[in-house]
Amino acid sequence: MLKFLKKIFQNEEQQPKKAVEISLQGMEEWLDEKSKPLMDDVRQQIEEALMKINDEAQRARINVEVLENSKLQNPNIPFKAKQYMEGNRKAYIRAVNSFLGHMEINNKDYFYLVDFCKLFDGLIDGLNKGTFRSYTILQEFFANETSKIAHNLRNFDGLFKELKSVLNGKEMVAVNKTREKIQNLKAKTKQRINLDVDLKNAEADLKLVNEEKDSIMAEIEKFNKSDEHNNFLKLNEARKSKAAAFYNDESQILQSFSVLERALRKYSHVAFEHEETVLDYLKHPIETLANDKNFVILDILKNLEGMLQENRLQIDNKKKEKSIEEAKKFTKEFLGQFLKKYFSFKAEMDEIDNKIKSSGVPEKFRNFNKRLEDTNIKIEKNNGEAEKLRNDAVKLQNSVENLKNQIESDVNHIFNEEIMVVI
Repeated sequence: MLKFLKKIFQNEEQQPKKAVEISLQGMEEWLDEKSKPLMDDVRQQIEEALMKINDEAQRARINVEVLENSKLQNPNIPFKAKQYMEGNRKAYIRAVNSFLGHMEINNKDYFYLVDFCKLFDGLIDGLNKGTFRSYTILQEFFANETSKIAHNLRNFDGLFKELKSVLNGKEMVAVNKTREKIQNLKAKTKQRINLDVDLKNAEADLKLVNEEKDSIMAEIEKFNKSDEHNNFLKLNEARKSKAAAFYNDESQILQSFSVLERALRKYSHVAFEHEETVLDYLKHPIETLANDKNFVILDILKNLEGMLQENRLQIDNKKKEKSIEEAKKFTKEFLGQFLKKYFSFKAEMDEIDNKIKSSGVPEKFRNFNKRLEDTNIKIEKNNGEAEKLRNDAVKLQNSVENLKNQIESDVNHIFNEEIMVVI
């Protein structure tokens, strides 16, 4: 029985102590309460240090007053030397009194004193540099009085080192760093809430714009099945069919002018009255022929054929024979038949194009494409914003967890107590 009870007590002792749960909002108050004995001790030491600083300031003021009222041991020095001494005494006393005014410390707040200790270093350094010349001169006249003031100033330096030591104690620094981490964690949890709201808004916007795109795609799909679109497709097929039917006749003319190109260029250099017409035919054979009401091209080709046969255009025999052969194909009857087909083709194409235009389908497609383009831009933008917010949320969450762990570890290190910060 005794062994059994002993085993139970041993098991209870071995069980790890359960961590105390503390809300983040109450964490600073808990820390203040936990560190109260330390803070009370620090406050007492601060009080003592400030009393020493105040006492030293009073002694310094007395010594300054003594310096101000001291008489020269040798009153028979030259008048200018006496003026020179008085000027430096006034400057030195003014500088020291200004410094002593700063030593009247009424605010005993910890963080104020931490900042004031940093300020003190600048004040004492500025005083030493600013009074070096006047102090050196006054040493010649009032060595004892100025030495006492200098001793006061050195004491201030030591007293503030003592105050800094109190303020920057290892435990005190640890507690205040933990407090800063708690405040930082509070700020980051608020930031996380705002970030979550922003992310939800961004995802909602992204959902809306994707729904908008789906709606447009549904409109397009519905339109593609409509009679209106089917008629449009039929008109396009008819257009392609007529273009294909006319292609052979058109390519025959183009091929002929391609064969005749070199000969016609040489002809244009010597037949000045036809130069412009020839160049138009070489650039746009079909259009120029359609506008050539009097078939001037037939006269040009007849003259070209004569020049080629007389070897007046300096073209090699093979190309010359080919050009003569091609030129003979162009007859009034041949061109007339071609133009009849051409004008008929143009009229039919114009009619189809007008029907396509009046159907409004191309405009609808442009509108669909514009809406899709705008929507895709919105999706890309919203995707980018949402992705950035997600990454920021992950980073912030990691930062929150890291700070939370640090605070729990700090408390364990400072107070030897297990806690769990509840956010």
